[in-house]
Amino acid sequence: MLFRITTLLITFIVCQNTFGQSTVDTAYIAQYPQKMMVKAFVSQSGIEIEHNKKGYSPNNPTRLGVGFSVKNTVINLSSSFGVFPVEKDLGKTKSVDFQIHNYGRKFLVDLFYQQYKGFYNDDDNDNVTLYPDTSVQLIGGELTYVFNHDRFSTKAALEQTEKQLKSAGSFLIGGGAYHYKLRLEDTFGATKNSVNNFQLGVNAGYGHSWVIDKHWLLSGMATVGVNAGNEVNVLEDGKIKLYPTAFARGGAGYHKDSWGIGMSFIVNNKLVYYISDSFSLTSVNLQITYVKHFDRVF
Repeated sequence: MLFRITTLLITFIVCQNTFGQSTVDTAYIAQYPQKMMVKAFVSQSGIEIEHNKKGYSPNNPTRLGVGFSVKNTVINLSSSFGVFPVEKDLGKTKSVDFQIHNYGRKFLVDLFYQQYKGFYNDDDNDNVTLYPDTSVQLIGGELTYVFNHDRFSTKAALEQTEKQLKSAGSFLIGGGAYHYKLRLEDTFGATKNSVNNFQLGVNAGYGHSWVIDKHWLLSGMATVGVNAGNEVNVLEDGKIKLYPTAFARGGAGYHKDSWGIGMSFIVNNKLVYYISDSFSLTSVNLQITYVKHFDRVF
């Protein structure tokens, strides 16, 4: 089921980028005259686990990447590689982190495939405990509708592929589906060492962009909701639990006629219950980006 939902969301992205162009209020939103954009970025991403008021983090490097987009496609392809060494005393983390965040005129599409193995806990006394065999796999996606899409530009807020000329906001509504797999070590203190959980739900919220002046923009969006789901092996019996959800993103940017620099974040928080255990899983993505708009390479 999750594979079908993910396939539908990818198909939706392609259709939205190809056929989803719509008119905007030009007093609020302006296009860049250039046809192409290249970007360079520094990013940090990962999944945080919280259990029994203790936090567990992966030991991930900060990454440097590049991206490229062509006007009217709104597709950014990027590759990244570690540029800063990790702290060796925090253990080793093996990870695969693939995310797509597509900001269309009317819809936002978020796709996640994240797999992390190797976590650590750093307590208040700076005592580090390693969990090299603890792993998390997250596969999921969300679709969000932007009501005031003719005046509120998510592209300007988070991609810098448009300009927000006047402050504006919009109510948001959407839904998502997620599949979680956790494998925990005995020293983790959980009731069970493995969790296999599927969730499907809805959410709603609000987003706003503040135009500080001609060149500065500050934006934020947040939704809260509820997912229904359970362990995969008991869902067939109709046993369903409810899980609160939260999704926040935002950014601050400075732009000129042909270039800009911005900082953005995405925080996706979900809960997973099993018997008497509660796990909070938070996917975090932080990025600093420089963009350059141009018409031709040579």
